[in-house]
Amino acid sequence: MPIAIDAMGGDLFPQTPVSGAVTAVKEKNIDVILVGNEPGIKHELDKHRYNSRKIEIVHSTEIIQMNDPVVSALRSKKDSSMRVCFDLHKKGDAAGVVSAGNSGAMLAIGRFVLKTIPNIDRPCISALLPSVNKNVLLLDAGANINCTPENLYQFAVLGSVYMEQIHTIKNPRIGLLNIGTEEGKGDDRSKKAYELLKASSLNFIGNIEGKEFFDGEIDVVVCDGFAGNVLLKSVQGAADFVKKIIKQEIKHSLLTRLGALFLWPAWQRLKKQTDYAEFGGAPLLGLKGNSIVCHGGSNSKAIAFGINFAHWANKTCLVQRMEEKILEYQEMLK
Repeated sequence: MPIAIDAMGGDLFPQTPVSGAVTAVKEKNIDVILVGNEPGIKHELDKHRYNSRKIEIVHSTEIIQMNDPVVSALRSKKDSSMRVCFDLHKKGDAAGVVSAGNSGAMLAIGRFVLKTIPNIDRPCISALLPSVNKNVLLLDAGANINCTPENLYQFAVLGSVYMEQIHTIKNPRIGLLNIGTEEGKGDDRSKKAYELLKASSLNFIGNIEGKEFFDGEIDVVVCDGFAGNVLLKSVQGAADFVKKIIKQEIKHSLLTRLGALFLWPAWQRLKKQTDYAEFGGAPLLGLKGNSIVCHGGSNSKAIAFGINFAHWANKTCLVQRMEEKILEYQEMLK
C-alpha cells in the first residue's frame, strides 16, 4: 500500500515533501500519495522525472500552519492535508502517514483518528540518535509538554518494547532525564516517575544527566516533550557547530589541510553520524497506526527517510508487534 505524505507540511512546502516523495519512489520503489493543494503539487512534480504510476495526488483545501493552535487544527481544519493523510490511513487506503508539519497537531489528530494502543494514554515522538558505538532512543522528543508521572512511565514501556522488538536489544537500559543522578533529584513529577520505574520490571538504571546521553551506557532516555525537544535541537545545533569549527581549523594552514586529506574518511563518517537527515523520521509510538514525524526543516533526504521508515513499519507489522508486547505489560500499566 502507498504511504500518505502531507505535502503542505514543513518549512518549505510543497517543494520538499514532493522532492522527498520522488526520491523515495526512485530509490526504494515505494508508492506514495501526495496530499495537499493539487495544482501546487503538480507544479512541483513537473520539475522531476518519475514513474507517474507510483505517485497519486489527493486534493485538500486547508493547511495546518506551524503556529496554529492544536485545538483549532483538530476541530476547524477537517480538510487539512494532515487530517486527510490520517483519514486515508484509518480507512486502509494508505499504510502510513509522513509529515514535517506541526507536531502538536499531528499528535492530536493522530490520537483522535487512529486512537492509541490499549493502556497507553498518549503517543510520544521517539527520536533515535547516535551515541558511542550505538544508538539511543529519546522520548518524548516534542509531542507532550505537560506529562504526568504515569505518562513518563508509559513512555518508558513504549521505548523498551520498541528497542527490544525492533532493534533487538535485550532488556534495554532505561534512564530518566533529570538535573542530577541521585534518586531524590528533580521536581515532584520526576520523583514520582522515578518511583514508578524503580518498582517496575523494566531495566531502569536511574536518573541521568544530559551530559551522559552520548556515553553509550543507556538505550532509552525518558523525559517530557519540552525537555526532549530542547535536547534534540541542542544536539543538532552542537553537531553543526562542531562541523563548522573543524572546517575553520582545517583552513588555518597547509599542514592542517594535508592532515584533513588523511582524515577525510573519518570526517565523512562523522558527518553521516550527526546528519539529522539520516534520522529524519521519528515514529509516534503508542498510536494504532504508522505515523512518522519529520523535522520542520527537513530536506528531501530526510522526508524520503521518513517515507521509507513508514513503509518498513507497515511491512514489519510494527504496531501489531508493539501492541502484542504491550499486552504483556498490561498489569504494570494499569
